[in-house]
Amino acid sequence: MKNKGQFILVIWAALLSGQLFAQTTYKDTVSMGPGYANAVYFNLRTGEKSQSAISTWHMSHTTVSRDNCVRLNHLNGVDVYAYPKGDNKDFSKMDTAGWMSWKHLYNDIHTHELGALNQSINSKDPLDFSWGIYNTTTHEITGDSLYLFVVNTPTVGKTFLKFNPILQTATGDLIFRFASLDGSIDKTDTLKQASFTGKSYKYYNFFKGAVQPEPIRENWDLLFTRYMAPTTPPGGGPMVMYPTMGVESKRGERVSKITDYTWDVIAANPAQSIAGIKMTGTPGELSKDLTKIGGDWKAYDGAAMTWTISTDWNYIMETIRTQGTTKDTAFWLLAFTGFSGSSKGESQLKRMELKTAAAAVSHAKQFSAKLFPNPSTDNVLIMANGISEKAIVQIIAVDGRLIHSNSNCEFSQGAVQFSVQDLPSGSYFVAIQTNTDKLSLPFIKQ
Repeated sequence: MKNKGQFILVIWAALLSGQLFAQTTYKDTVSMGPGYANAVYFNLRTGEKSQSAISTWHMSHTTVSRDNCVRLNHLNGVDVYAYPKGDNKDFSKMDTAGWMSWKHLYNDIHTHELGALNQSINSKDPLDFSWGIYNTTTHEITGDSLYLFVVNTPTVGKTFLKFNPILQTATGDLIFRFASLDGSIDKTDTLKQASFTGKSYKYYNFFKGAVQPEPIRENWDLLFTRYMAPTTPPGGGPMVMYPTMGVESKRGERVSKITDYTWDVIAANPAQSIAGIKMTGTPGELSKDLTKIGGDWKAYDGAAMTWTISTDWNYIMETIRTQGTTKDTAFWLLAFTGFSGSSKGESQLKRMELKTAAAAVSHAKQFSAKLFPNPSTDNVLIMANGISEKAIVQIIAVDGRLIHSNSNCEFSQGAVQFSVQDLPSGSYFVAIQTNTDKLSLPFIKQ
């Protein structure tokens, strides 16, 4: 068995080797333009940007045929109200009296699949998909709902449109009808799946038809945009929906928000950091939350009339590229360093790919483990799968110091408990090593 000094040398060697696999830190500026006029699609791997005016589209429909998401572009002046006096059979005789008191629907800002038209699912009917009913035989969704769209444009003002989603076909096309209240507009149209191959959504402008604001999804990871978010007013009171500039993640990719480990610690320990965010139940667990990054990394200081940035917040994003039948996965570390506000709509950030020895050499892990609870104040339980022998368990400070070591730790039914009561508050790693494998997990002592 190695002595304490030898263990410290081993840990420092691991830290140094981890740094060898970290790439250069890149610095980027993403500009949405004055007044946040443009949405910007950002590629973490290349730094490439693609922009389109936020005013390009009004409605989008999923390209994933197994769900029925319909999202609206609220920041392009689109408000939607559920018709409470009937259903789609009442399209021609829709009565809009009292429309401002109807249920006002918004996109969910956390779940891609829950657009504005997906907010009224009947939990007692498994075939109810909010705006329509799913047919298990034909795999189609037949619309049964009626909505009032209020589309506000700078040149025209408010346009009131009756909207009826008619059918989502088995192949993913969306057929719908919309009409103005005075009958001057009455159109049935189709968003065709085949016209948006390789995109996350199909997009529509009520005055122009189908539009293409989104680049091929393989070419971007983050969307710098604006959306309506629930916000507490400055003076308190009930939550209100407020326009927010924030960052959305691409559908299917996952993000971890990390506030307890610095950029340097994560960059120097890429393997441990990636292992930690991939463990279910940990504070920084990877999430498909649409706005896991969002917009709270910045805050406006009214007294100083400046923006402050949470520079100690870091994010790790799992980026995925599909190549035929295989997926290429890479992890990127990013943090925000500046923000201009609406005058320029600029966000500054830095990014780095987290490369590890494990990524360079294929190696199947012999066991997996997670810590519970994490953070903890007294006792921690290590729950492991695949350990059938005694193991070495160590607690290591982020600077490489060995705090505690048990070289004869026996896992009973795949678990072992240890006390951290005497451990100073802070960030640590719990290292587990068997004869065939080893694993390090981030841990926080409160």
